[in-house]
Amino acid sequence: MRAGSLLGGLAIVGAVLFVRRLQPPPIGVADPSSSSQLQAVVLGDFYMCASFGNCGGNGEGLQPWRQSPASLASTVDPYLQFVPGIPSNVFQPVAQHWQSSPPSFNGAAVTLSSIASFMRELLSSDPFGTGGSVPYVTFTPDGEGQVVAITQRQLAFIVANVIMGNDIPAGNGLSTAIKRCAGKGAKAFVYSLLSLLGVLSQELQQGGPGHFLIAMRPKSKDDSWKTRLETTFMKNPNIVKELGTGANDFMAGGPPGQALTDIAGTVVGGGAALCDLANSQDESLVQFYSEVLALAFFVPIEKMLPVPWTLLGARRYVAELTGESASSGAWMNRCGHIAPTNWLNGVISKAARNVLVNGHYWTVADHAFVAVASKCSAAGGQCPNNQAVNNLCDNQRRHSEEDVNLWYQAFEATNYPKQVQKAFSNVVRRIGTGPWGAGVWFGDSQQYFLTVWLATTLLQGPVLDYYVYDHFCENPGNQCFVLGSKGCQMCIAQSRVTNVQGSRCGMADYDAMILRFSGKQSKELYLALQNVGQPPTQVFDSLTGWEATPYQLATPVVPSSGNPYGASGWQQPTFPSYSTTWQVNQGDQSTTCIHLLFNKQLCWHNLFAGWR
Repeated sequence: MRAGSLLGGLAIVGAVLFVRRLQPPPIGVADPSSSSQLQAVVLGDFYMCASFGNCGGNGEGLQPWRQSPASLASTVDPYLQFVPGIPSNVFQPVAQHWQSSPPSFNGAAVTLSSIASFMRELLSSDPFGTGGSVPYVTFTPDGEGQVVAITQRQLAFIVANVIMGNDIPAGNGLSTAIKRCAGKGAKAFVYSLLSLLGVLSQELQQGGPGHFLIAMRPKSKDDSWKTRLETTFMKNPNIVKELGTGANDFMAGGPPGQALTDIAGTVVGGGAALCDLANSQDESLVQFYSEVLALAFFVPIEKMLPVPWTLLGARRYVAELTGESASSGAWMNRCGHIAPTNWLNGVISKAARNVLVNGHYWTVADHAFVAVASKCSAAGGQCPNNQAVNNLCDNQRRHSEEDVNLWYQAFEATNYPKQVQKAFSNVVRRIGTGPWGAGVWFGDSQQYFLTVWLATTLLQGPVLDYYVYDHFCENPGNQCFVLGSKGCQMCIAQSRVTNVQGSRCGMADYDAMILRFSGKQSKELYLALQNVGQPPTQVFDSLTGWEATPYQLATPVVPSSGNPYGASGWQQPTFPSYSTTWQVNQGDQSTTCIHLLFNKQLCWHNLFAGWR
């Protein structure tokens, strides 16, 4: 609604006054999401959306198993030395290693025998309450608004069936991934799936369903975020320096409420095809975040999870993982490695949160996994690698709008079905990322820091946790450029890379950019990114003395919908913390507001705005 009640029709020459009531918090209703009392999960609960407007029920329908899960229970090898669903050439070496040196969890050894016992328990049960069938939704590249919300026990039930060779009539992506990976001789996926079952065998004793996992796809990308450029104000990001350490970074799991940014391509798992570790973040992550790998069950055969894709409640099951990679040795440039002993994540997060899904509160682990692609600066061969790693190509700086489209599509809660929007907002309170866009797609690290900062501010909620590495496992050394004259050269020297040039460090650093734009209207940073100068001057140095013209600031940035103020015709402002007045604009009117008592505002329209 454009305005609240008028104050007795009071008019002043050149201005109209009115009072707008701020939205009060609910009174007398406890918010379970903030309660230490977690909601009980009912056995058989699940929730599916086949698309926007098609939620509830069994998704696309129940899929029966080709073999009765109960009949498979008795065929599980008590020592789990073989399973029908994973070829022996990759399973047996892992099984032998596991048997000779079983990892521990919570102080107790997790043996293959205990996993076998857990699998028999799972297969003998009916965790979906559907007579053994599986409610099914297919994640596809052209799909929008798909949701799969199931419990940890239900996912373990699916994994147990798949590795015992069971399948559904439609086929599934996890079974075909196992065949594909075994054909390559890869073994990481075996550790990942067994680790999932191993940890849950300890956590879900006495038949507990565990927490919920909520996987979802947003609507198609657009540039509707432009309606927020004049009503949001740049808020400080949180900078975390991981120079030579990488301890407890966003890839390892991060703090509660943080979404891990999977620096993805078109599919989750990328070129490694869900099979093994690699020198790239997206390819490796799925081996550590075993639930993501297991949820490949919900894609067509020979396909992979499409990007963007989100999993609320994601946890890391396998050690060791960090964005800081080694500059030499056996794990040189690798994004993590599976520890030779005690490879289960012994510090797996216990943080949980109640979230609202379709009017009901469910409990999820207080973490998220969000796979989102950037534009590929290296595409088309326009920028040679030796120039790209030194931020020397102009084309690296000319796709910030498309990158904001992609980031906003993945992280804006309202882009998901309304039944899960509150759950998304409740869990994704922080966004953790490293050099998104400036990894193996070789974007400009300074340009991408500013792009991600802008795009996160436009979300009007989550805090940006930006991690800076001297030797990230993709494009190591390039991120040092965000440190400017204060630390860039030392960072490059510490990284021990030879292709990133210290002479390219420039003067301005991220602190200078935060000082320059923090508290300013988001539109200013947007305009700066559209008008950044060409190399060889670094992006930060180019913007240090840049100022938007009055004409640029006064000209609305119109989204492709043609309406600069959104579908409602009125965009509520986001108020900067340092001011009690602010300006919002619509058409040729300007509105100014000040806070009053009793949760109200006094606002006036300047009818002569723009007159000279």
